Amino acid sequence: MSPVRDADVQPSNIAGTWYPGDAESLDCTVRELLAPASPPAGDPRAIVVPHAGYAYSGRAAGSGYAHVRPGRWRRAVVVAPSHYHAFAGGAVHPGRGFATPLGVVAIDRAAADLLLAHTGFFADAAPYDREHSLEIQLPFLQTVDPELPIVPVLVGADVGGAAGLAAGLRALDDGASLFVVSSDFTHYGAAFDYLPFPPSGADEVSRKLRELDLGAIERVCAGDASGFESYVAETGITVCGRAPISAFLHAYGAELRGETVCYYTSLDVTGDFEHSVSYAAIRFRGTEPSPGATLTRPSGTLSQDGRGESEAVTARHPRPRKQTLGRA
Repeated sequence: MSPVRDADVQPSNIAGTWYPGDAESLDCTVRELLAPASPPAGDPRAIVVPHAGYAYSGRAAGSGYAHVRPGRWRRAVVVAPSHYHAFAGGAVHPGRGFATPLGVVAIDRAAADLLLAHTGFFADAAPYDREHSLEIQLPFLQTVDPELPIVPVLVGADVGGAAGLAAGLRALDDGASLFVVSSDFTHYGAAFDYLPFPPSGADEVSRKLRELDLGAIERVCAGDASGFESYVAETGITVCGRAPISAFLHAYGAELRGETVCYYTSLDVTGDFEHSVSYAAIRFRGTEPSPGATLTRPSGTLSQDGRGESEAVTARHPRPRKQTLGRA
């Protein structure tokens, strides 16, 4: 792979806020979040993991990434929601890498270009300029498998169009692609414009949030794309990654089943029952690489000096704004 120019690299949007801004602190934080998880029990074919600041959803994310073995995969296909740009389909970053304090994560351009050959996908760096939902996953991937390149995809908020992305995602199924689907679950409270029940106390809100979330999570684990979409429509549940989840389920739901490895809410972290975001890690068990797969893992790892000073991780989740693409 040719050397990476600065213009080819997407700079960090959230280092020093959503996660620590220097390499040493970030590495320590990620390893601590990975440590409590149970040892891997077989390779996951895919994981659904949250994307809030590490102080809030990091434990759930770590429980998902702890099952990823180094060297097992040729690439990670990271499918995440767009929070700040409204568009239809999947925006694939056209560059060569993403910077974090741990270095630069390479983009598997051959796999990305294959994805771009399919209907519904287009190359565009603009939606990545403020986005956190994809970048927040990268330090975990850099820690569990430093050599692993990615295929970055941001998906627009239209759940109805998610099925159209399935063919492209399946084109990357050479048995060597780990799929990482980025999503939080319920965003509850007046600030999120979602109050399906009143904030009547921590215990009651926690119980009802769990019931609401598990209705969605059970359908995701069952691989039931239409059931998940119907549940979202019927309940109005504010799952910010509903479109990426739907796209993944349309591509692989018929053949994969998931299991929940971690679930909790920001209420459990902060005690705030008036505004809460739910976090889950779901693991889909997979298969061995297909013989004769044509996509190969790029050799070597890109590198770049980390930027910024160490800062506390303070982001739980951005307070939502009125916008056409949905909630955070």
